[in-house]
Amino acid sequence: SSHFGSIFLGNTHFSLVDLGNPSRPEGYLYPCRPWNPVAISSMMQSTTTSMESVKSLQQQERACCLAWSLTRATQTRIGSKQLRALHDEVRSCAELVGVDTIEVGATHGLLICRRAAKGLATTVDTMVRLGQLICRWASSEETEVGIRVGVHKGDVQWIDLPTARIRGYFGSAVSMSKHLADISPKDSVVHILPSTKQALRVLEKVRFNVSTHSPVGTHFGSSYYLEPWVEATVEEVEESAHRETIVVRAFTTLPLLPKDGTLWSKVADMSVPEFAQFLKYAGIDIEQFNRGAAKSLASFYREIVVDKRSYLLEKSGQLERRMELVRLDLVAKDSQGNDHCLMLASETHENGKVRSRNQKLAAVVPEGTSWQEAAKYKFFVSFGLSEDLQSSAFSVEAQDFKEETTNSASVPGMPSTYLTHEIRMRVLDPSSAGLQKIGLPDFSDFDTVSEPGPDSQTQNWRWAKVGGASTNNTDSLFKLLCDHNINVAEFEHGALHDLVEEVYEAKVSTLMLRGKELQRHLQIVKVWVLADILSVPHLLVQSSKLYRGKKDLSVKDRPISMRLSHGQSWQQALTMALQQRLGLDAKRIADLMEVDESSYCLCEEVEYSRTYPGLKTVYRIHEITCRLSSTATNLGLPDGQEFGVARRQSSKTDDIAMTYFSWKPKKELFGRQVRFTKSLLDVLYTSDTKEVDPKRKLPAPAPLISPAKSLMSSGLLVQELMKGKKTDWNRARNAAKRIRDKDYDCKQFFEDCVAAFPELALYVGVAGEDGKAPVTSSGRSADDEYQRSIGALFAVYWLMRLDGDGGQSFSFGVDTSSWAPLSANSRTPSRSSDEQARRGAFLEQVKWPLFEEVLVSAGMLIPGTNGTKGHDEERTLAMLVLTAIHDIMKIEQLLPTVSSAKTREFCGYRAGEVISDHDVALGYVLEHAPDALPSYSGLLAKQRDSVKFTQCNMEYNMGWLVQAEAPPGALFRKFKAIISAGKADPKDVAFYFTHWLTDLAGAEPCPQEGCEKFVLKFPQKVLSSFLLSFPFVQHLSTKTETQVFEDYLQWRWRAHEPALGAAPRGEGAIARLRLSIMAQGCHEAFLEAYEELMPEVRQTLDIELARTGISGQAYETDSADAQGGPAFLVYYAPALLQRNHADAPGSLFVLAEVLRQARLLWAAETGNAGETVTIMVDALKELTVEGMLQLNPGEIWALHRVSSKSAQVKKLSMLKDKDMLDWNSMRVLTLSSADNVIAGMSSTILQGEKPVGGLVLVTDDAPDIREVQMLGPCTGLCGLRFCL
Repeated sequence: SSHFGSIFLGNTHFSLVDLGNPSRPEGYLYPCRPWNPVAISSMMQSTTTSMESVKSLQQQERACCLAWSLTRATQTRIGSKQLRALHDEVRSCAELVGVDTIEVGATHGLLICRRAAKGLATTVDTMVRLGQLICRWASSEETEVGIRVGVHKGDVQWIDLPTARIRGYFGSAVSMSKHLADISPKDSVVHILPSTKQALRVLEKVRFNVSTHSPVGTHFGSSYYLEPWVEATVEEVEESAHRETIVVRAFTTLPLLPKDGTLWSKVADMSVPEFAQFLKYAGIDIEQFNRGAAKSLASFYREIVVDKRSYLLEKSGQLERRMELVRLDLVAKDSQGNDHCLMLASETHENGKVRSRNQKLAAVVPEGTSWQEAAKYKFFVSFGLSEDLQSSAFSVEAQDFKEETTNSASVPGMPSTYLTHEIRMRVLDPSSAGLQKIGLPDFSDFDTVSEPGPDSQTQNWRWAKVGGASTNNTDSLFKLLCDHNINVAEFEHGALHDLVEEVYEAKVSTLMLRGKELQRHLQIVKVWVLADILSVPHLLVQSSKLYRGKKDLSVKDRPISMRLSHGQSWQQALTMALQQRLGLDAKRIADLMEVDESSYCLCEEVEYSRTYPGLKTVYRIHEITCRLSSTATNLGLPDGQEFGVARRQSSKTDDIAMTYFSWKPKKELFGRQVRFTKSLLDVLYTSDTKEVDPKRKLPAPAPLISPAKSLMSSGLLVQELMKGKKTDWNRARNAAKRIRDKDYDCKQFFEDCVAAFPELALYVGVAGEDGKAPVTSSGRSADDEYQRSIGALFAVYWLMRLDGDGGQSFSFGVDTSSWAPLSANSRTPSRSSDEQARRGAFLEQVKWPLFEEVLVSAGMLIPGTNGTKGHDEERTLAMLVLTAIHDIMKIEQLLPTVSSAKTREFCGYRAGEVISDHDVALGYVLEHAPDALPSYSGLLAKQRDSVKFTQCNMEYNMGWLVQAEAPPGALFRKFKAIISAGKADPKDVAFYFTHWLTDLAGAEPCPQEGCEKFVLKFPQKVLSSFLLSFPFVQHLSTKTETQVFEDYLQWRWRAHEPALGAAPRGEGAIARLRLSIMAQGCHEAFLEAYEELMPEVRQTLDIELARTGISGQAYETDSADAQGGPAFLVYYAPALLQRNHADAPGSLFVLAEVLRQARLLWAAETGNAGETVTIMVDALKELTVEGMLQLNPGEIWALHRVSSKSAQVKKLSMLKDKDMLDWNSMRVLTLSSADNVIAGMSSTILQGEKPVGGLVLVTDDAPDIREVQMLGPCTGLCGLRFCL
């Protein structure tokens, strides 16, 4: 072997693979012990004698190495074809960046980089990028290739081996890169040490994850790894004009003044392109601006030409930047003899924002002036002190001057000279006339106002006692920055004192030395709030901020985040961030949120702040996911609506900032790249550059006038507001009658509805005496709720016309003026090409007949002969009325209070309590005050009953049905109970689904744009699954819950394409039916794996998946003994299986193990047959089975019973989480199906009796171990199940 330390024990199976390399034609797959740098070093020392004979052949150099190796699981299953493809890809990527392969095997390799690739500044940049490209290819394969990559720079030595015609390589770069690959915290990532990250230049700003597990054999406390799909881009120059070849004035020679002269007169009237061209001709590489710590060229232009904070001159034939600053320490003595210095305490901006300063006077010394002139001008402009008064009242007590010329990182390509004057001035007599302007002789605070304008500000000044904390902190920080070559003169106005406040007062950042570099470090908690919306994982992100009438879109798609203060843990910051950003109290957070500890990720990003030039900022980001319960209706759930949260910006002002949040599919935010491309750096392309029009809205009616409380006789505000209002039944029936007529367009329908239904005016709220905008429970504006209701009405109109122009309008919307259906070729409104393409794809691909079938089942459409259709006007009218009134209770002013005169309790709300749930609130009005809403009260009795049924709480999750995720008890119990109470028939059930469909279709508040929720933001596959499931749920009126679910499962089997054969019967039938649906497209692999499972594992799946969760009900086609309960709903079981389609046996074993351990926590009892327990496996759902087994020492997977109705899978540490371990409510999961668990791959802890002490070897017939003593490390046990 070309590497030292490979040891082979026992009988080993070898496979021969042709690598396609003429010099090394064959490679072997073999199980190999991990590379170990300590072992290699030991072996090298033990072979000193043999090495002496080849010492003359030994060579050495400094280089960067990349080692890669396949994971053990991949080695056991990879085929020669895919292995050959891997080697081709590694060779291709290596050629791209210009590196050499120095060691190769079938399942591992070693590459070396001696010089950086063009465009990548260092050899470390080159190899890290190469590793990322290899990982991208591996993770983009249909069957992922488990690969591990390590990169390290150091010494590389080699010898010509006397026993073979190959060269052997060793040294720190070789051994450490191999070691880092072996101990990589994840598959398909590039693993590096901190020293390697420090050496990055081009990739310096790329986001790296932090692994807190210290690499064995190193003194580092952590390491870093780069994910494959993190974009590695170089920032483009801020102004596109910098790259323009056409300039207003070209220079053939430098327009310089006489030698050693300034250039102000030449650059003063230049434009940005001219300035860029001027620098270029002066020999400055303008491409280096806006990279790393460098300013953008536009910022440098502003500094020189606009703000005049520095100037350029020619010195000895070279362009030089010069910046001169005077810092003024004005001191006065009070009557007790104490010195005070004048400080700028704070600034209040025009928008009301207050910034603390604690800043001494400072002024830029303009070109051609002295510091004395600059100081006098500063005192005159800031305080109105005349030159004569200054001369008589102030004297210079001390002065210091410092001149320093350096190559500033912020302005590349030219030296920068900084001239700093430190001046201490004494007020001779504080009682002198004219000094009242600066708070003397009383040493009182005073204000000054800058010139009027958008940047106008009021400055508050105070006389601070010399030696106070604020002045000391400022001086200390100033000295610290200067000592590390960070020139404060380059900082923006007030930046130094912002930094003082940040470091010393707020304590949200720290200054740290890494090597010889001073860095600013901040910690941030970033919270991704996750919820399932119609079975699709969605994340909560900000969409915009509104403050003082100005809309800020820079926060778009960002999660909730907050800086950590000194000493604050990320867990504490997480709770605080949710409280402040979402307006939730701690109890509400505990009730609604479940923190997914397994999702925790610590990453690091580097930025160069424009505010603090030359000071590198390192962000350590604690990223965590929280699962939100679907009961959180005030956060836009369950339908995924946008909402807003208002909060006070400052305790000193009454200004309110509104943050708007939206729910976005997780795949949209974190979708893997569709295709793999090889390039030195990623280029961000935009699919469309044309300007698009804003979304259109319709005019809303005027708010209603709220009556005085003394005049309210009914106690219901909605009833008082509707007094005297009548439904225009002629217009309403005209809309219902003509809804399918070809000559009845959308505009006529809109006008009829607005004129007919007076309840629509309730959506815009009530004009109260305080004049404040109405508050909605959804967080949206009242106008948005009105627009959404009109959108739902349009959805009804379009779906009733699918045999005409309905589908086109549903997909593209209608024209603003003509109201004609739009198309992909419509010129207005202007939309991106990507949006137009998605609209067109929806129109062509969606299964429109499924929509019609739902409307037919609801009794709205009536099939005729020869494919023609009619419609039921009364049924259609009832749907229009329901759509007009269904969300009026989202206006919080309208929410009713339960009246003791009518009922003692209503749906959990007691007499005297306000009904906060808008659906329940509407149900209360329909039940106890039906005459309050004239449109509802005017319907026929049968139609009123259908409308009232839609407001019942069904507790129905369609996603659980279409993914076969839940047993029938959890799915249908409440739905069935309502139907059995005589409140609905099959048509009413379909009517409920039709309303759900049209309400969701119109969820975006822009009615004329079409049904964007379905067209642009909803997976078609999920939509089709929902539509296909509706007919089965209708049968709940005549069949049991279990029969309905079983019918659905068998239909899915029979309808599958390609055909699966006869539906299974007998023991395990339901397990196979449910698993085939959960697998979604990978059914063959899972059904085959199911048959090959060990009998006891298969029996667990057969029994547990066949429990119904309903007493006295069982499946007809399954003979498994599934009596007793509770049944289990394994939340995210479908996602777990789909993630592991390449390892179907392993994922089925994991599912069976979760169910097995859950049964040990909940014994099967006849009395619990009607119960269902939810098992959360979200910690496992995004991991491969192999990834689940990659545990750090002392870590275990456990199932934790958190309540009588739920349990959760958690990853715990026997060391760090020992206080959380409770073996009465926990079971340890064995997630490997192997008879023995290999040491180092899994830390499986068995439960049972406490060991007496020492090392306990557990055999198959030994008792379990309940408690575990950590007695120290153990090595050499391979293939044995063990405990420490």
